[in-house]
Amino acid sequence: MKGIIVYFSQTGNTKKIAQAVQRGMERVLDQCDMAKLIKGLEVNPYDLRKYDVIGLGSAIIWGPPENVRTFIDSMPPSLKGKHIFAFTTHGTYPHDFLPRVARLLTRKGLVVIGTNDWFGSAILPSFPKPYFTDGHPDDVDLKEAEDFGREMAERSRRIYAGETELIPPLPELFRPLPKWPPILTGKSGEQFKYHKEKCNYPKCTLCIDNCPWDAIDLSAPQPYICRNGGVCTWCEKICPTGAIEFNYESRVPEHREMIKTLLIPSLEAMEASGRFRRLVPKDKIGWDTPYFKVHDKHPREKVLKD
Repeated sequence: MKGIIVYFSQTGNTKKIAQAVQRGMERVLDQCDMAKLIKGLEVNPYDLRKYDVIGLGSAIIWGPPENVRTFIDSMPPSLKGKHIFAFTTHGTYPHDFLPRVARLLTRKGLVVIGTNDWFGSAILPSFPKPYFTDGHPDDVDLKEAEDFGREMAERSRRIYAGETELIPPLPELFRPLPKWPPILTGKSGEQFKYHKEKCNYPKCTLCIDNCPWDAIDLSAPQPYICRNGGVCTWCEKICPTGAIEFNYESRVPEHREMIKTLLIPSLEAMEASGRFRRLVPKDKIGWDTPYFKVHDKHPREKVLKD
């Protein structure tokens, strides 16, 4: 049997989990490859036909990023019946990511044999730093991910051998859906400012090449940032010259309200049930030091290199 892990990672959390999952699968399978997903088609979906079991991992950007949905949409009918599992990393609140992805994959005819999620450090610019989930994924998480990879490979082998009762039900959709703050609604592109005089385009195309929504065009007569995008602000974080601007200061109050009313109760419930191990003490949460003030030099983040 042959397997492959296809993953999308911005800061490295999902990449670490994907590598651990791969190590677990390699204990069972004859071969397990790995491929990085950027905008959706850098991994050719037709190449997945040569694999028996597929792992799809992604970060959460207020749900499945557009590049992940595009990749799933482009999967050919010839993948029908193939085994696939999904996993994600998140900073406190996985909400509907895995249920939605599992249903998208099922509609393409694939057999979803499992799902899982892990905590990871969060870098939303108006969120506190240190953040609740900083320090994850740690060695304990990576060991769990490795075990999960081995379990998925073994489950796939047994299902192909006829034990179809091992196919789990799809994860339940979360209801009711939370009410997101205004930063995540409306015309997202209007929330950015583009300073052409600071930009090194076309010599530099980092923001274009790494936008999960493929929503940036600096060659247009009126260049646009994040048109119909998901406001992940990754372009602002990785811009080396500060040519992309976002007013994070104005978003701190509404994000703080969302953290206190939605994220903290969710996190405390998962901690009480044993799903979350707190690595940052409550009194160390950086309420007065949001990410954008701690990481105040450009680029705030660097693009991952293989």
